[in-house]
Amino acid sequence: MFSWQHSKLIIKVLTVIIGFSIVIGIIPSLFANPNQFDGDMYYMDTVGQNRSRPPQRPHPELHVPTVPAKPDITVFSNEPTDKTAYPYIQTTINFVEGHLSYKAFLSDGTEVSYSTRGEHVRYSKCFGDLCIIVSQKNLLGVSNSSTEWEKGHIFGEERYQVAMGHKAALVASDRKLYLYNSYTNHWDTISLEQETLSGFANLYDKVAIITTRRMLVIDLPSEVQFEENLLLRRIYQFEMRDGFINFYSGSKLWMFRHQTEAFEEVDLTD
Repeated sequence: MFSWQHSKLIIKVLTVIIGFSIVIGIIPSLFANPNQFDGDMYYMDTVGQNRSRPPQRPHPELHVPTVPAKPDITVFSNEPTDKTAYPYIQTTINFVEGHLSYKAFLSDGTEVSYSTRGEHVRYSKCFGDLCIIVSQKNLLGVSNSSTEWEKGHIFGEERYQVAMGHKAALVASDRKLYLYNSYTNHWDTISLEQETLSGFANLYDKVAIITTRRMLVIDLPSEVQFEENLLLRRIYQFEMRDGFINFYSGSKLWMFRHQTEAFEEVDLTD
């Protein structure tokens, strides 16, 4: 009887010693890495160190779309009154959308193709002798004198306004103006310098552009630009005619004569 009780006592003592040893072995690892049990539970490897945590997935409510917001493209509207008596404009060019391509059909029956692979078309229109396309990364233009679509590069994060003429088209952002010239099949860039676009018109081979700081007249065949500072004035009305362009600002008139290729200032109060 005494021997059996003695054996039970020895077993209890050994159990206490083993348990105490285990506790002594775990405590240092807890102090070495007190955050190991925070959040998700991870097991310990054979050397008593935490394995590296796998990358955590973002919370579904905090998900940010990877596709940026698409820029707006709107039709430009003149602020000054346009008094130009435009003739009837017949659209003599057309294009159709094929499989990952656009095919333009010119007035002489010529077919001009452009691959739209990798591009998302945001705007397209034909008018008069030209067609333009605005994608997320390019400007495209084609005219009856083209042998290919002419490409111009833009910044897709900007917002754009589009104005169509029968011989030229304008795509305007907050920083630049992109003018497509159907005579030369070329995109010309005009930087805006602390100014905004307020007016655009195209009659035959001339283009008139009005900003809050200046007036521009562009001869399309030669691509020559003529500029006049507004001197803090505002254009309220303009009119394009066969031989001249009138810009009205209250009691003052600026007249651009095609023959002299110069601006003339006229005081209307005299």
